[in-house]
Amino acid sequence: MYGLTHTKNREGVLVLTVWTRKRSGYGGGFDTFDKTLVSFLTREGVSLAQGYVLNVYGSDGTRLHHFDTTVENNP
Repeated sequence: MYGLTHTKNREGVLVLTVWTRKRSGYGGGFDTFDKTLVSFLTREGVSLAQGYVLNVYGSDGTRLHHFDTTVENNP
C-alpha cells in the first residue's frame, strides 16, 4: 500500500481509497488486509460505527476490490 485517502459520502459513511503497487492479490488475503486496515483506523480514533466503503486500486489504476460494510448493504 502506498496511498490512502478518505472522505465521507452524503450519508456520512467513511469512503476509503487505497492504492497498491500490486497487480492482484493482498499477500495474506483480502480479509487479512481489511482487518489490518480496520485495526489501524481504530487505533487512530476513526469511527467505523456506520460501516465503511473500501476501494483498492492497483498500480495501473485498475480497481482490484470494492468492499462495502454499510448497514444498508449488510443487514
